Amino acid sequence: MKIDRINNRNIELDRLERTNHQRKIEEDYRKVVEKRNLDRIIAERVERNMRLDRDKGRYIDVDV
Repeated sequence: MKIDRINNRNIELDRLERTNHQRKIEEDYRKVVEKRNLDRIIAERVERNMRLDRDKGRYIDVDV
């Protein structure tokens, strides 16, 4: 009886550990995706600003 409870407890701990590990992997991936999206937004803004700087106000950027 006691061995069954220990085994059940170990199985439960293993399941919780796997669940926590999976959550950590998903959180890390979400952070990578957010960083990539932020980098893309910054690159687009830099490109737009460089284009506007070249135009020196001759054209209006409607993508603001």
